[in-house]
This record gives sequence, structure tokens and C-alpha cells, in this order.
Amino acid sequence: MPIDRIGRIIFETIERLELDLRGLVIVTEAASGPFVVTPIIAATAGAARVVALTRTSSWATSAAVVAGTRALAKSLAVGGRIEITTRRRPSLFQQADIVTNLGFVRPIDASMISLLPRGAVVALMCESWEFRPGDVDLVACRQAGISVCGVNEEHPSVDVFGYSATLAAKLLLEAGIEVRGSRVAILGGDKFAPVIARGLRQMGACASIARAFEEFEDTALVRCDALMVADYLAEGIVLGDGTGRPTSGLMRLDPSATIVQFAGRIDFAALKRTGHRVFPGKVLGSHRMLHTLAYLGPRPVVELHTAGLKSAEINLRCNRTSHRPGADWVGLVQPI
Repeated sequence: MPIDRIGRIIFETIERLELDLRGLVIVTEAASGPFVVTPIIAATAGAARVVALTRTSSWATSAAVVAGTRALAKSLAVGGRIEITTRRRPSLFQQADIVTNLGFVRPIDASMISLLPRGAVVALMCESWEFRPGDVDLVACRQAGISVCGVNEEHPSVDVFGYSATLAAKLLLEAGIEVRGSRVAILGGDKFAPVIARGLRQMGACASIARAFEEFEDTALVRCDALMVADYLAEGIVLGDGTGRPTSGLMRLDPSATIVQFAGRIDFAALKRTGHRVFPGKVLGSHRMLHTLAYLGPRPVVELHTAGLKSAEINLRCNRTSHRPGADWVGLVQPI
């Protein structure tokens, strides 16, 4: 990733969202790929101190993450205010103003929460409805006077949720479906499906939606090019009944259609018996996307994480002062 381009996107997004973290202590993660940006955003927005937790993972070694983070921080002249560590010392949390709900910071459990100063804010860094039990102990937060807030990803200042359609289009193209002129059925009962459908239609696809497979009209499934499974919230299996046997409903889907995974669990055994191709054929758990928006590049991550920090900044200032957000920021914060 070109460092100079990432830096420009960070500056532009901070300016657009008026993110101001001056004097604050931010606890976040240091990560690889497009997720390298979060501590850099916080420091560039004026944070007095940024603690960035990291560890070795399947994505990268901790040494590689440290090197990548320091390189980007140096290019933006903010390295002096970023501390990267693999040790979760109690002292790291005792002065935190904002803690981000990101991979290397989680779980934000009762032991961590007990260390935070009263009035601190946990930033979900996603919409409130995407909250996953186990990421943050909400009961402990309420008892300790810690606010937890999501961010409206469709707020006019950011509209990062619209990238979901771009991500869906990329997955379709990788599956060999051209998008333009293609018939795509989208299976999902949460916010993803309508946003994906609207975006694909703008790209020239014929897109239909159903909350359950049985709700699709036959016309949506006959000569269908792709069935996209996009249900993040579903706890159980979204496509198939989990028995490994193809249902009569599944047989309505055009045999040449490709099943493309976006989010949600599917019954692989049943689909194997129907002969349908599944792309990419990866087992997903509930509340998991095949790829996050980072699969598109750094811009969606910069915009989402800057907006997440802005939401937390607004919440924090409201908690500590009589400050109220201006009209431009009404609706950005999503309490939980």
C-alpha cells in the first residue's frame, strides 16, 4: 500500500469529520494491512498518547506489525505519541479516555473495564446492531459508568456502509459473475441485503432480495446467475436446513447459479448434493463476514475508524461537559 496515499486519505478524512482528540489517551490496536491506520488516525487527530496493542496472528507477526505501524507513523511525524506493545499492562488502561473494540484489544471484559476511569468511552467501531456478545461486557460497563457507542455508518458525513455493495461486486467478479447484466438473488434479513441490492442495481445488475430462501419468487431463481448469502445477524444456518439434505426449495435455484458467500452460515453438504458451486467455499460462523471492507483497500477502513473515533469523541465530550454536537453530527453516535 502506498504510504503517501494512505497519509492523504487520513488527513482528508480527519478534516472532513473534524476529529479532534487533543489531550486524550486512546487505547487501540496495531494491526497489519489496511488496519495499520487506526493508531495513526488517533495520533494525527491530536491524541496526547496512543497505546496500540498487538500480537502475532495468522495475518502477520508482531514484529511485522510494529515495523509497518512505525513506518506509517514516521511518514506522518506522529511516531512520538504512539506506544506499540504486546503486553496488556494494567497501567495502559488506567488513564484511557477512549478504548476501541478492535481485534487485538478484545475482549473488553470486566477486568479491563475495572481499570478504566469513570466516564471513559468504549468505541464499538461499527454499527450498534453489529455488536457481538463476548466482545464487550456491557453489564460491567454500565456498572462502572463507561459509555459504549456505535457509529452510524450511513451518516451523510461518511456513508461507509455503501462500500458493502462494492465489496459484494468484487466477490461476484471473483466468482466469475460479471455484475452488469447479471441476475443476482440476495438472501439476508439485516441491513446488508438492501444496501447491496441498491448498489448492484446501480452497476447494472438485476437484484432481488428475500429474508428467507422460501420467500424468493420463482422468477428470481430461474436463470439466476448468483445467489449471494448476506445475513450477518442470523444465528443459525441461512441457506439449507442443516441436515445435509437438499430441500425442495433449494431445487428451485437454477442449477447453473453460483452461491456467493458474503456473510452467514450455509449447509455445504446439502448444496453439494444439489450440484451448486459455492464461492469461495469457506466455513463462516455467525456474525462473520467473508471479508471486511478492508478487502477493498485502506479508504473504507480509514473512514470507518475515523468515524468510530469521532462518535466516541462526541460521546466523551457530552459525558464530561455540557457540550452538544453540532447539527452536522446529529445521528452519528449510536448508543448501545
